[in-house]
Amino acid sequence: MIAEAIDTVLTLGWALLAWVAVLAAVGSIVILAAIATGAWTVRLVWRTVVRPSWARGRITARRIARATRDYEEAA
Repeated sequence: MIAEAIDTVLTLGWALLAWVAVLAAVGSIVILAAIATGAWTVRLVWRTVVRPSWARGRITARRIARATRDYEEAA
């Protein structure tokens, strides 16, 4: 009876260890994917905001130049 209890505790311990390992791996993947997605989004927004108006295209540059009267940037 005691041997069965010890065997059950060991089996449950190994099962718990397996669940912890699986959840740690899944959690790591989720966290790293979120970091990569966030970095990609920040880079995309940064490049969109920082670029001069002429880098967005001729039509957009003309429209921005007309709206802001800044012809030197759009030229």
